[in-house]
Amino acid sequence: MRRIVKGAEPEELRRWKDQNATSPQLLRYANLGGEQTRAIRQQMLAEQGNLCAYTMQRVQSVDDCHIEHIVPRSQLPESHDRDIDYTNMLACFPGSLACSPGINPPPDWNPREPYGAQHKGGTSIDESNFVSPLRDDVESRFHYTADGRVSFDAGDTPAMRSIEILNLNHDKLRELRRAAIDERIFEAPLSTADAEELAVSIATPDSAGMLSPFCVAISQVSMWYANTVRNSSQPNAPFD
Repeated sequence: MRRIVKGAEPEELRRWKDQNATSPQLLRYANLGGEQTRAIRQQMLAEQGNLCAYTMQRVQSVDDCHIEHIVPRSQLPESHDRDIDYTNMLACFPGSLACSPGINPPPDWNPREPYGAQHKGGTSIDESNFVSPLRDDVESRFHYTADGRVSFDAGDTPAMRSIEILNLNHDKLRELRRAAIDERIFEAPLSTADAEELAVSIATPDSAGMLSPFCVAISQVSMWYANTVRNSSQPNAPFD
């Protein structure tokens, strides 16, 4: 996962809260309208560089993602306001229009994916079993390898459980990561300097504010590649 820095809640959400302040029973996620949910998704995508918060897959537009609650709504008391707390929301792949109040999905819509937010579902989470993308240390808690897998440090139970809850080593997702890593690093083997440069540049949004899919995985493997080449008397041997 990539660290996400949340900004202030969108103006549309703040205004809706103000308009319903005298009727607190209405201040529930299920009562949000399409204007509010679209503004929420749009701002979150800007914060996330158009990447899914959990899988780092590309999200093309606000219509291709859904609003994920880090602490699931099913885990919150009915009177709890965290279901409309912007700091508890992320944009995730795939698009889940049925999860957005005020929007009707097409008849043939089927969002189910065996990993990421769809796999997490309503699983109850806390700091003992989940590492939020909002944590400062999130990128150092997960370790990506050249074959597309993700692992964790020995004894880091929350990172281990996060991988399980999100099913981040599912074959389909792992293959997508591996293909992205291969394309950027191994299809035309990089020099040590090029690999080090890629490790930094891949983590920087482009002029449109977008990040490359699986950027953290590519960055980590790029540094591993550079270090391995530098320390090897036969630079190509580790990758044969």
